[in-house]
Amino acid sequence: MPLIYINCPAETFDPKIRDELASEITAASLAVEGLPDTAFVRSTCWIYFHEYSVTHVYHGGASMGSNVVSLEVNVFEGGLDDGQKKLLIEKLTTLIRRFASNPNQVPVPVYILIRNVPVTDWGVFGSRITLSELRHPPQDASPV
Repeated sequence: MPLIYINCPAETFDPKIRDELASEITAASLAVEGLPDTAFVRSTCWIYFHEYSVTHVYHGGASMGSNVVSLEVNVFEGGLDDGQKKLLIEKLTTLIRRFASNPNQVPVPVYILIRNVPVTDWGVFGSRITLSELRHPPQDASPV
């Protein structure tokens, strides 16, 4: 059940393909985390796109106008081992680069931060949720 924030310059992703990118990120994230790809579990994976002006990226204290994409991926603490984290970083980087508008054909710099959130700190609609509940949801669980 990753909670993902994607920060990118405006117009990095064409609005027409952003839905496809979100769907592929969801599928890749669930697969790496070992979660079933059901309507219920998919509905617990949230992705937020935050767009900003390319002039709002600073390197060394100066605006460099860089086309950098950063992702903050929040996962259950202990839900991913080191190998899964490496695989998730590789898959997300590949997806971002495949979908990003890149007129100069230079690989888009992608920074990924994985945050391990303690199990006790996950809440959904007023209740705690566990990784085990997501790995073994009821067959008839409706999407949230």
